[in-house]
Amino acid sequence: MTLEEISLSDKIRDYIDSRKQDRLDKFDKDTQKGVLAASVENVAAYEMERAALRVSEEDRFKPANWLSDAASRAKQLQLVTHALKFTHSDAKGTSLFANTSAQSESPFVSTSILESPKIDVVGNAAALDVGKLLLLEQDDGKLLVNFIQQEDMSPFESFAESKAQLIEWLAGFKLAVTAKDPSSHKLAKQLYWPINGDYHLLLPLYATSLSQEIFERLQHARFSEEQKEARAARRSEKESELITIEFPDVAVQAFGGTKPQNISQLNSGRGGRSFLLNSAPPTWQSQEKPPLKVKSIFRGPFSRKVYGHLIGLKTFLVANLNKRSVWETRAERARRIDDIVDQLVAYGASVRSFPAGWSSHPDCHLPLHQKLWLDPNRRAFDKEFEDEFDKKEWQGLVAADFARFLNAELEKNSEIATGDVEFVQWKVLTAQELRLVQDDVKGAF
Repeated sequence: MTLEEISLSDKIRDYIDSRKQDRLDKFDKDTQKGVLAASVENVAAYEMERAALRVSEEDRFKPANWLSDAASRAKQLQLVTHALKFTHSDAKGTSLFANTSAQSESPFVSTSILESPKIDVVGNAAALDVGKLLLLEQDDGKLLVNFIQQEDMSPFESFAESKAQLIEWLAGFKLAVTAKDPSSHKLAKQLYWPINGDYHLLLPLYATSLSQEIFERLQHARFSEEQKEARAARRSEKESELITIEFPDVAVQAFGGTKPQNISQLNSGRGGRSFLLNSAPPTWQSQEKPPLKVKSIFRGPFSRKVYGHLIGLKTFLVANLNKRSVWETRAERARRIDDIVDQLVAYGASVRSFPAGWSSHPDCHLPLHQKLWLDPNRRAFDKEFEDEFDKKEWQGLVAADFARFLNAELEKNSEIATGDVEFVQWKVLTAQELRLVQDDVKGAF
């Protein structure tokens, strides 16, 4: 018997001992509760009864006894790489164990690209402890289930009381890795594929091993110490040889509800979560250009960006025009205006990213105060421009432009522009919100 086999035998023993300890800890807690609940005259008898039961529990976890029980329960499980219950928790068809090998030339993301696919366990959740046993791994990566597949019972020899018992264990454990007669089910996905005038029934199965690989890689990218260090270096703008890994727009798919163990063992370990990577096509983004050949950003460039927000605001105001003014309505109105102001702040930030001095182009017809706001870096080489910027008068002028723009848009709807009182209210509210614009410009320099 090699050192590796002895090591795996030790892992089997340690696993059984851990199961035993968990069971005895629970038994002792239940016993303590029973003692506290029993009457004084019945305590001694109760403790004697529980002591006898504890001996029986300990006997269950003798390696030979526990392995015999585990072998008898192995038929309730199946070790798989592709599981049916992810399609529907009540599906009764066949799951599969696919012996895949890495194919680096494959252009597709599938289980075939995994060097060592994770093995999942499906079946009776009460027997998942048997699945964990079969997935014990020795130092070279070989699993206990691989020994079972090769009919090599050497890791179990130190526990067996006879050769016949080893044969019995092998027969029992093999049921967990032996493919059953393949069958589909009414709750499974089924696809009839045409072949030479006939049809072949295809049964697409969920690749739980691939899902586990994706889950582990995302968790590593999010929470590993290496990635935490890399992100910390990026935030502090320090040089680092570490590369940050990001997975944008990841969706989470849940399986099993409050009982993920009823789907599979790996699903239980993931808390019922599986990650879906974004496969949507890129969103078209128009190339940003400096606002040239316009007399104001509010006459085209900006108004187009907030068109949808303006329509939403006007629709909301019309819908609530004759209703009682309540806090919820006022808060929603303020939120919608905040959204428009946020768009103004974002627009200003995007324009300020253009090379300094673009506002000096002959085609730039913007008023000076808008140039000062949108091209502040020009002051580095334009003394007159810098002097105007330092006066800070441009901030109030930009705010006034925005107020006039918003009020003019609202006045296009005769139902909203009901009178001078409402106009003043809009102007005051708009001025309050425009402080965000002023703060944004101040904070950028």
